Amino acid sequence: MKKEEKPVEKFNFERLKAGATSPNAQVRKATFKDYFERFQEFPSYLFDNSATIDALLFQTIQDLENDPETTAAMRKGIEVLMMRLPVV
Repeated sequence: MKKEEKPVEKFNFERLKAGATSPNAQVRKATFKDYFERFQEFPSYLFDNSATIDALLFQTIQDLENDPETTAAMRKGIEVLMMRLPVV
């Protein structure tokens, strides 16, 4: 029996930006999870983190850290991301 492969959805920057910056925390969290599963990193480049961590980005990171379903790989990705961002 041949396993059917799910077609890979084409990358859509506008959809990513809308989801990652959404005022809805669940939408942001789902967007971050999807992005991480696809690219093994988080889309922090969508936020202005030059002086401090963007509030929406920080809240999403906290939501992911507090979620028991967040994988070990994602937790490691959060750790790497936090090392690149300004101190809170």
